Amino acid sequence: MGRRSIRKFEDKTVPKVVIDKLLEAGVWAPSGMNSQPCHFTVIENREIINKLARRTKELVPKNMPLPESLQAAFKSDKDVVFYGAPLLILISTKKNEDLRTLNLLDCGLAAQNMFLAAYQAGLGSCFIGFAAFLNQDPKALAEVGIPEDHELVAPLIFGYPNETPVSEPREVKLLKWIK
Repeated sequence: MGRRSIRKFEDKTVPKVVIDKLLEAGVWAPSGMNSQPCHFTVIENREIINKLARRTKELVPKNMPLPESLQAAFKSDKDVVFYGAPLLILISTKKNEDLRTLNLLDCGLAAQNMFLAAYQAGLGSCFIGFAAFLNQDPKALAEVGIPEDHELVAPLIFGYPNETPVSEPREVKLLKWIK
């Protein structure tokens, strides 16, 4: 219950041993029929992270209306996509229309395992849904090693938190309890 989406990070790299633990947590997530469809791309290079952020900022406004509060931010030089995180891990899966829904869910399970492992290791994390628009630029994905027959599902950022937001109250939205 203490894990939060973090968007401000210390200027500190994540050690390889910690990254390996994040990947191991992702690999051990459950998957339908034990298919293990998740493929991981680890990016620590800030120039490449910034390049992907800029490309995302070009793609998002073309494909969805942004609230006014985000329009100016997306036009600025500020990194409002990956928030200066020192580590970006992209989870992708092979394109497969028959199993797409299952593969998307499996990648989400891997992401959550990684988030919990990150929290346990003292890292902050955040799922960056906007970066999924990079699927519309196969060349950008190919530049980071994601082949054209893959779909980017879960763009995840990690780093040492520079702040921890306070949680909003949550409630169980129970539709029905059948005995």
